[in-house]
Amino acid sequence: MAPKTYPPMRWTPERIARFWDWQAQYPEAYFTYLFGNAIARSLRRYIAGHQRVLDYGCGVGYLLPHLCRYAPEVYGADPSRESVARTNERLGGTKSFQGAFLVSELRARETRFDTILAIEVIEHLDDAELEAVLHDIRAMLAPGGIAIFTTPNDEKLETNMILCPASGEVYHRWQHVRSWNRATLPAALNAAGFAVVEVTETNLAASRGCSPLAWLKSIVKRILLGDPGKPHLVCVTSLRAPNRA
Repeated sequence: MAPKTYPPMRWTPERIARFWDWQAQYPEAYFTYLFGNAIARSLRRYIAGHQRVLDYGCGVGYLLPHLCRYAPEVYGADPSRESVARTNERLGGTKSFQGAFLVSELRARETRFDTILAIEVIEHLDDAELEAVLHDIRAMLAPGGIAIFTTPNDEKLETNMILCPASGEVYHRWQHVRSWNRATLPAALNAAGFAVVEVTETNLAASRGCSPLAWLKSIVKRILLGDPGKPHLVCVTSLRAPNRA
């Protein structure tokens, strides 16, 4: 008997908002909640010394306090009004934190940033959304600034698919809709007007510089589950200079 097939989830804006509003109740499942300190440490050489840093797609802001240790002005941006409100409520008064805003608000203010981070964002975007996000980041990046994109490295999406019993559709358990690797990501960013400075395959969850307890937990997980390898891709970019006639 041939295996039964199921249609893929059609991710409408309403479904996406509902999914993440529900998920926001459980911070322990967020990548930046679990590994925000390690992520900020691994990227600090691109942050330290820069005046104005933006976490694009900040969600409810778990990475922002860690970024605030390395830059004097740290901002968050997200398309979700609820996430922006939660972030500002939680982090108000944090040194260096300048607030979280809707992406449209920052675009209207014509604010420019020396470093823009898009941490685990682009794997969630379909073609139209990806084009819009890259356009936003280009517009908000200051001359001479850098934009950093991270994403799962060559993820096999099918290994994380689950079934919605109500609709009969299958979907990625973290709402990923595409997979990137060290060839496809630089090519897409270059085509979108970015100059690729560096591409690195790494493990952003590595607990370098973390507490002894966190280090011990990582050793135990490695013993039980094996070496995680390099599950993340980091692409550092700048604005590509316009062609001169």
